[in-house]
Amino acid sequence: MPRIYCTKKLEGFIKDVDQNLPFEKLNRSIQDWNAHLFFVERKKCFVFVNNKTAYSVFLTNILKKDLKHIDVLFYQRLIQQLKYDKVIKTDESFESLFSLEEIQFYKTNNDRKAIGRINDFVNMFKTHMFYKYDKFENMDIVYENGLINNTPTGKPGELKKTWSSPIENLKNEK
Repeated sequence: MPRIYCTKKLEGFIKDVDQNLPFEKLNRSIQDWNAHLFFVERKKCFVFVNNKTAYSVFLTNILKKDLKHIDVLFYQRLIQQLKYDKVIKTDESFESLFSLEEIQFYKTNNDRKAIGRINDFVNMFKTHMFYKYDKFENMDIVYENGLINNTPTGKPGELKKTWSSPIENLKNEK
């Protein structure tokens, strides 16, 4: 089951967040994500960053009514991004990486590495929007998200720093 660890800001927006962290929270899994709420031109946006691979997915223009089916929105957007980044070719190959189960939201796990990446990715996202596009509606979210996923971050679990992108990290998980 995918576990989403929310920042305080996102937790305040969602409100239906489990306050008890899972027992195995210290083990990094491909099913674990950290998420954050941020604003661009007064519109709510979510960023999800995979704890193990640093792969990110941005959801934009989120309304309160969207929370009822946030798991469907997340999976649709994730599949779209994975296809764009050429990590998967078909919807069937998606399930070799992730399970399509109901998402469980938890309070923050204080994963400093994931939170740092969230901050970097949100800053990149906003910078791309403000310097490349005249309006937020004109922004190509999939393209910009793909650029962010090509940013060198480092290989997961490596003591000596070696560089790789979140896309490469995710492909190595297959």
